Amino acid sequence: GKPGSRFHLAVDRDGRPLEVRLAAGNENERRHLLPLLDALAKRGIRPGELCADRGYDSRQLERALRERGIQPRISRRRQPGQQIPAGTPVREVRRGRKRILKTPDPHAPHRWPVERTTAWLRNRRRIAVRRDRKPETYEAFLQLAMILILTRAF
Repeated sequence: GKPGSRFHLAVDRDGRPLEVRLAAGNENERRHLLPLLDALAKRGIRPGELCADRGYDSRQLERALRERGIQPRISRRRQPGQQIPAGTPVREVRRGRKRILKTPDPHAPHRWPVERTTAWLRNRRRIAVRRDRKPETYEAFLQLAMILILTRAF
């Protein structure tokens, strides 16, 4: 991946932001999920289930979530050469010169609140493109944008 930054966001089922974690853009997403949940637990928030995209697909992560009493709803990656079940709608997508087959994600409707909240955050110019040198400054603007979203929600 490219150098840069990425934020990991936890929201409730209505899309209200609860916690954000800033990380390097070229790191794997899986290593930031448990620390994000730990930050929620420090504030007394214990989710019953967790919806995440394919970037968080890991057997160890699912096991750790179940040990914490959280039901994981994490989309599965389709391995190269893995058969697509009969009757599944498929569309062909180009990735550079490669052509890959995409199948619909059954967990996508459950992830909609977090995707919507991420779009609301990225509507702020200061967050959409990071120009701040210090991560503390960028994270402060992320927190401010989360406060603005929360004030609109109530």
